[in-house]
Amino acid sequence: MLILFSLAEMLKSGSVEVTTAGTGRKALEAVAAFPAYNLCLIDLGLPDMNGIQLIKEIKKIAPASRFIIMTGKYYSEQDLAENLTDAADIGPCRLITKPFNFDEVMEIIFQVLEEDQEEDSADQLL
Repeated sequence: MLILFSLAEMLKSGSVEVTTAGTGRKALEAVAAFPAYNLCLIDLGLPDMNGIQLIKEIKKIAPASRFIIMTGKYYSEQDLAENLTDAADIGPCRLITKPFNFDEVMEIIFQVLEEDQEEDSADQLL
């Protein structure tokens, strides 16, 4: 939970609107109430469900959401895909391995959010 709250505080200080959920169930409730999340940071080791399953459920509600997976168990996207057969079904996402540097995580988060804004601008031009 310390990582959750630390990341949330850092993002809030960077003018990012943040919602936190300590369980998969709470995350699904939050997404159901507001299905327009741009980015979801998902830990694979949630207390009540697998993070991959959570991503699949979120995609049913909010298909445009982007994902960053955080894990201390897998060390690359290939390792993740080889060890979790469901991982191939979730589509593109970023992987951050623990322990991580908060500054690097913040950089990745802002890169993904910026990519999302660029795609929105491109959609508006069409």
